[in-house]
Amino acid sequence: MLILSATLTLMITGVAGYLGKLKVKNTKDFITGGNRIGVVGVTSMLMGSIIGGASTVGTAQMAYNRGIAAIWFILGLCVSSIILGLIYSKYMDKERMDTIPQIIGTTYGKKSRTAASVLLSIGMFIHINGQVIAVIALFTAIFNLNVVSSALIVTILLVVYVVFGGFWGSTLVGSVKTVLLYGTSLICGYILIFHLNGVHEILTFFPKEPWFNIFSGGLAEDLASGIATVVGVLSTQTYFQAVVAGKDYKTSRYSAFLTAFFVLPVGIVCTLIGMYMRIHYPNISPREAFPLFLLNYLNHGIGGISIATVLISSIATGAGLALGVATMFVRDVYKPLINEGISDKKELYILRISIVCIGLLSLFIVIQNKDSMILGWGFLSMVFRATPIFLPLTAAMFFKDKINKKSGFYAILGGPLSSVLWILLGFGKISSLYIGLMVSFFILFFSGKLKILTSKNEINK
Repeated sequence: MLILSATLTLMITGVAGYLGKLKVKNTKDFITGGNRIGVVGVTSMLMGSIIGGASTVGTAQMAYNRGIAAIWFILGLCVSSIILGLIYSKYMDKERMDTIPQIIGTTYGKKSRTAASVLLSIGMFIHINGQVIAVIALFTAIFNLNVVSSALIVTILLVVYVVFGGFWGSTLVGSVKTVLLYGTSLICGYILIFHLNGVHEILTFFPKEPWFNIFSGGLAEDLASGIATVVGVLSTQTYFQAVVAGKDYKTSRYSAFLTAFFVLPVGIVCTLIGMYMRIHYPNISPREAFPLFLLNYLNHGIGGISIATVLISSIATGAGLALGVATMFVRDVYKPLINEGISDKKELYILRISIVCIGLLSLFIVIQNKDSMILGWGFLSMVFRATPIFLPLTAAMFFKDKINKKSGFYAILGGPLSSVLWILLGFGKISSLYIGLMVSFFILFFSGKLKILTSKNEINK
């Protein structure tokens, strides 16, 4: 019954992704839903992209090891969603653009746009691989399949979710996922609190330190986790794409706020599950805490749907990222550099082919790296997403007249290069992210100062 209900749930979401094709008439529909999406659609896309395996399985895993400090990732998602609503959505109403590199290109030039697109695509593609590997681990455990078969099924679902309907497909899958995820969270929360008396057990079993200290990993380290999440979300094409799809500023803003509101309870439930499983199953692998709770405490029918929901969470996140990478390739590389006069029909074809190629390449890479650390992929992804994009994008959006436009290209390249060099020299991985951001900041800041001084000298003359 468990496997049957899980299989049917996965098939339903696959059909939902395919049905998105009915809404697609041109590339604008495929990329941003024609910029006519309402609150429900934008919220579904954001929820479908933001809530992945890290938000559910990953949060429970960290709570199993560290207690309530696991909530930092979820808090980072909430804060970044609020910022999307307060700042990004307002800007998007003024400047209708489809990609982050387009904004960078209008400020720093075509060379910077291409560099930003390539580096951001690399970062997002790395993140796709991490999501696929996370799902494969669950597939092999639940369906008793080998790694190659699991990887093939996961990749097919990832491609199907967006290759037909693009943004509309991702939105429909996100809608199904949001309903299922919230249903799972409510059921798990109810069982944990009222049937298992889990909150009372957690409060009485664990000592205050370190389990109830939100800074148990150290003030700087835990704040860094939250900040890194915020910077990562604000630097990723997928979330940008969801915001600009709204039919107006208010739609995008309310959708982002709703996403922040919906994400937090999921994180709280997953944190409690992780701590509860630590009490009753102290010898399991921490990453098994969330799926084992579903298997052991829910009936098989609901448990199968809930397990499928966890799988869909990661696959849908990967699908949204794949759509973002394909969009940047076509809009920022193929169209301006290879075939500027491409027809709309051919552009749509190239978008779909790009998604299939991303899926095939990911399939090959994850099979070769099946035993790698999931969090390692996530961190490497952050280096290529946040360090080249966050500060140049922020400067382009809010300090356009105060920066030296020639500095953008060097800031985009300098951030990730310095981060990678820092890691190769043997220093900390987390600190490398901030080294990259600092280098990017100094390039933009001092070149801006130089621009001001040069302007003053010309005026004095």
